[in-house]
Amino acid sequence: MSNVTAKAYTLREDNGNWLGQVVLTSDGMFASVTDWGNFSFAWRHYGYGDFRKFLVGLEVGYFGGKMFQDLSYITSTKAARDACNRFAEKILPALQKVLKEEMEKEVTNG
Repeated sequence: MSNVTAKAYTLREDNGNWLGQVVLTSDGMFASVTDWGNFSFAWRHYGYGDFRKFLVGLEVGYFGGKMFQDLSYITSTKAARDACNRFAEKILPALQKVLKEEMEKEVTNG
């Protein structure tokens, strides 16, 4: 059994306002506590060796749909879907920016 590692990211708007905290695990789990809601999802077959690369390649609509899929086990309403989409529009781009910067630094620093 391989060890699963986790890393936390604090996300901020360009003006410095706090957006939220995201935790990613090496086996494909996303969990978040944010100003736009608290959502999580686990991708167990994401097709990449690095979960961050998978997340950087996602589109907002797909990501929001996964957040709603996780939530829909509890409730399934248009308001809930809209909330998940608002969450995805705010959180995914900020997370992608942080992940890209982190991976670029890793390449640069060897």
